[in-house]
Amino acid sequence: MTHRVSALMLVAAVLLAGCTEPAAPTVNLHRAVEIGDIDQVSRHVYWKSDLDEPDARGDPPLHVAARAGRVAIARELARNGADVEARNAAGQTPIDVALAHGRTQVARMLVEAGAPLDAQAMLVDLVEAGTIDRDTLNFLIDAGARLDRLDSSGEAPLHVAIRKGHLETVRRLIIAGADVNQSTGDGRLPLRIARESAPGRDARFIVSTLERNGARADPVP
Repeated sequence: MTHRVSALMLVAAVLLAGCTEPAAPTVNLHRAVEIGDIDQVSRHVYWKSDLDEPDARGDPPLHVAARAGRVAIARELARNGADVEARNAAGQTPIDVALAHGRTQVARMLVEAGAPLDAQAMLVDLVEAGTIDRDTLNFLIDAGARLDRLDSSGEAPLHVAIRKGHLETVRRLIIAGADVNQSTGDGRLPLRIARESAPGRDARFIVSTLERNGARADPVP
């Protein structure tokens, strides 16, 4: 009899534990996301915190997760209704923020969650900013971006990187397969652009990088 009572009490305790609500969150949602406290984030989800409310910088929680590379937290937010297309105060979506900071795992998760991605436009934006790293470049190429596609100004990504004077971006694009002898829409070659318009102290290094990789000065007749 004693054993039966004990067993019933144990079952009741398990059932009661299963019905217990999680404690209310004790850490601000944006702070919890930033420090990677998924328990606090889960509490916010349970207690119906606004998952899209921006912080003082204008970033919703999903943007904070994207910037910090918090994949599990970003997934928790997205699957519980956080807007994967929301824009922060700077006009960026979460995937914009993720890729601008090289957080390709977060970006991949966001795409799986339904976030739209214009890989070509993103490639050009990051090349122009000079913030694209190797993993992000490969991610965008895998997502359909092309290194030889001319934009509305008649420039391929390599032309843009040269014109902006981004030496490391030039190197990364060449390693990834960019054609050092592809003309712009008006017929200018990368080496000509580098010699005529590459700004800053890295200009001569851009020229030498192109030359070492077989860049021609003028189109072959």
